[in-house]
Amino acid sequence: MSLLYGSAGVGKTNLCLWTVSRSAEQSLYLSTEGSLPASLLERYSLLDKEFYFREVFSVEDLSILLTEMFVEGLLKKFKNVCVDSINAHYRYEVIEKPTANKLLNTSLALLSHTASIYGSRVLLIAQVREEEGEVVPSGYEILEFWSDIVAEVKKKEIRREVEFIKPSELRARKIRFSITDRGVEFE
Repeated sequence: MSLLYGSAGVGKTNLCLWTVSRSAEQSLYLSTEGSLPASLLERYSLLDKEFYFREVFSVEDLSILLTEMFVEGLLKKFKNVCVDSINAHYRYEVIEKPTANKLLNTSLALLSHTASIYGSRVLLIAQVREEEGEVVPSGYEILEFWSDIVAEVKKKEIRREVEFIKPSELRARKIRFSITDRGVEFE
């Protein structure tokens, strides 16, 4: 399971859609941020693929949806799963809901199990908050625990960069890319 985090507008969603577009297998895209613009789906030719989209409206909604899909055997159908943004609701629900940590952990456990047992590729996109000049994903300790790969996406003028944080053998490795009308283009 991989985690990409970064400030708004750095290209996290584009990277997720690019990743999904590279596979001929069924893909599931869970959005906590509303529907995707048709232009993005067209950019990555996802209108012609087995691409399933679902909106979720809370940490509890995500946990219930994933639990139901797992129990019904639907989650294992998807070889690509993207949750954009895994922590969007968590970051404000954790303040008022004592169950938010448990619900996020449940969702991540189900996704991790699906990835390890069925060979699914799971990409988590996380929103960040600024803390002492650094960007930090809300719920980072939980997200990092469940993620095999963790990377920060940054924007440097017109170029963007993915910098790996975890695992240690990838630490500080960087991949540069741009987003054009044709989608993600790596340097």
